[in-house]
Amino acid sequence: MQPTIFKIICFAISFCVLEVISIFIFKWIRNTFAKKESGTNQKADWSVLKGLIERGMLLLGFVASIPTIVVFFGAIKLGTRLKESSDSKISNDYFLIGNITSAIVVLLEYLLFQLLSK
Repeated sequence: MQPTIFKIICFAISFCVLEVISIFIFKWIRNTFAKKESGTNQKADWSVLKGLIERGMLLLGFVASIPTIVVFFGAIKLGTRLKESSDSKISNDYFLIGNITSAIVVLLEYLLFQLLSK
């Protein structure tokens, strides 16, 4: 098997395995905050897709040795957050916990990719 194909397979495995696990983690986080804030579940369908794309982008940046992807990711997250109301403490906590968890998932995906691709 060619090294490039092997790395692509390792990337796909590490991404898919931890994304399946993260579905349950983010469902728990969403349900925890939904009890306190009624509008949280309305965004659930899009947030799953957005999360997959965001974590895929970060993982691809780490695998391609482009650490500035984290700065790019942070700027996008901050820019999209600026227009939302900062009045809701629960919404801010939900945003923060979700993003930190998402970053941890990406780091675990990257570590799994490193382990598999050796």
